[in-house]
Amino acid sequence: MSRPSSKEAILDAAEAVVIESGASHMTLDAVAERSGISKGGLIYHFPTKESLLEGMIDRLSEQFEHLREKAREELHQDTPSELMVEIRMLQGKASQNPRLSAALLAVTANQPELISAMRQNMRERFFDVLVPEEDFLASSILFFAAVGLHFHDLLSLSLLDQKQKTRVYEELLRLAGERPRSDSRPSEPKA
Repeated sequence: MSRPSSKEAILDAAEAVVIESGASHMTLDAVAERSGISKGGLIYHFPTKESLLEGMIDRLSEQFEHLREKAREELHQDTPSELMVEIRMLQGKASQNPRLSAALLAVTANQPELISAMRQNMRERFFDVLVPEEDFLASSILFFAAVGLHFHDLLSLSLLDQKQKTRVYEELLRLAGERPRSDSRPSEPKA
C-alpha cells in the first residue's frame, strides 16, 4: 500500500485534531505536530487555517460523492433515481464519524464563506438533479426529511433508535422510488 501524500497526511492530522480536541483547538502548529510534517511543509500546502478548513471541506465533499457511488451500488437497481441515491447516502453518512462533521459544521457557522462552493454545488444538485419540476413539493419533502434525520444524528439529537431510523429511511426510499422521473429542470429561485 502506498504512503499517503503530505497533503493527505495533513488533512488526516487535521481531522484527528478536530475529532479529539474540537475545531477551536485546530491550529497549524497542532496539525503539523500531529502529522509529523514541518510547519513549513504544512504551510506549503495550506498557507492559512482557513485554507486548511477549505481543504477539509473539499475532502468531505469528495467523501459525499464516494458515498453516493456506494449508495447507487447498494440500491440494486439499474438506474435508481438520484433522490433515492441522496437519501441512501445520507443514511450511510450517519454511520460515519459524526464528530468531524459536527466540528466542521460549527466552524462554518462562524465562517459561512468557507462553504460557499459547497453550498452552490448542493443548490445545483438539488435543482438540476434531485427534484423534478413536476414533483417539486413531494420530492423536496422527502429530501428534507432525510436531511433532517441526518442532522439530528449529526447533532446527537435523534429521538429514534437505530431500528426506527432504518425504518424511516426505508420508507423515504420507497416513496422516492414512486416519484416520477424527468429530464426537465425546476426553475431555481433567484438568490
